[in-house]
Amino acid sequence: MKILVIGAGAMGCLFAGRLKAQQADVLLYNRYNTHVEQINQSGLVIVERDDKETTIPLKVVQAVAKEDGYDVVLVLVKAHANKAVLEPMRESFSPDALFITMQNGLGNLETIKELFPNNPSAAGTMGCGASVESDGRILHRGWGKNYIGPVEETAAQEKLLDFIALLNRSGLQTDVAEDVQTVIWNKLFVNLAYNSLTALTRLRNGDILNTDEGQDLLRNVVREAAQVAERIGVTVDAEQTIANCLRMGREDIGANKSSMLMDVLHKRKTEIDAINGAVAKLGKRHGVETPYNDLITGIIKVIEANYDLQVD
Repeated sequence: MKILVIGAGAMGCLFAGRLKAQQADVLLYNRYNTHVEQINQSGLVIVERDDKETTIPLKVVQAVAKEDGYDVVLVLVKAHANKAVLEPMRESFSPDALFITMQNGLGNLETIKELFPNNPSAAGTMGCGASVESDGRILHRGWGKNYIGPVEETAAQEKLLDFIALLNRSGLQTDVAEDVQTVIWNKLFVNLAYNSLTALTRLRNGDILNTDEGQDLLRNVVREAAQVAERIGVTVDAEQTIANCLRMGREDIGANKSSMLMDVLHKRKTEIDAINGAVAKLGKRHGVETPYNDLITGIIKVIEANYDLQVD
């Protein structure tokens, strides 16, 4: 099985690196930068839970072609970059290539289906977490289970199961999600709970919970999203969902720096439109008030638009 991982951020590196360590035929795709240069020259360093370091030889490419013959294409770029990155690749894969998105937020699978209508595709979520510490070096700091939804085509489903088996052998615990929409929303609740709040406060995930005010903000953001999810037909136990988000921050992902925090620290565009912004947009469409998500989305957008004017 030949695998292409699109996006050499923390999660793309974690998945590609773990797969490569199992001798999988895997390449990363990313625009050229110093992080990519370091990986190509010296390999990818993954720092695990016990601070043990593994260096994995890995290749990052800047071009793909149909004759490369990829069986699985795992999309892990930021949600807002989907069209810009994927559209130039529309003729670069055979119709047999299985596309899998495990990105944050809503709408990713729909974009892939629009760009690659003749390819099988599946959506999933990641329970694991990672962050880029420096060029060519990532910290593995979340260890939850990953889920990927089924595909309709029999051949593609067999390919998906083979890919999931490979992820499990690599140590990235993954299972098939029969109800992928519920799984996507459950991951969205965690992203809502931590991404924007850590970006605003510049704290690690778990430190959001150090104060009653931080916990209350988390509860309100997630409770609004649960109301929106219920309105569109996704069954949610709001209080249990909030309890799970709090538990994850205390036990599983507390030490992690969220991707949105890293985007703000590096003055990059964030995924706010696919996370809190998506909840606010759906709320307006379906008559559900979302004042907390509206406000947080607005503040993040103000920050994004004014990086150059920030006071040191």
